[in-house]
Amino acid sequence: MHEAKTDDATEIIFMPPIAPALDRTLCDLGFGLNPASLRRAILPEVLRLNAKSDAELSLIGIRRAQIPAFVLRHRFPHMDPRAA
Repeated sequence: MHEAKTDDATEIIFMPPIAPALDRTLCDLGFGLNPASLRRAILPEVLRLNAKSDAELSLIGIRRAQIPAFVLRHRFPHMDPRAA
């Protein structure tokens, strides 16, 4: 959630839900891993990044839909959305 202050008003902006993108990314990994424990392990970082604005995400070279793959890039390097 972001607060944007404009003059005398405060606008609260809620970030879109990230759970569907996270679940889709874990499904793409396939069988052979425990997605529940992996999801729990990465969820804090996913939520931290999802709280950033689109402009802040673009500074690290990702879009909102790429957050789960970006967080998993250390465990699964082939998933890094910034790879050329």
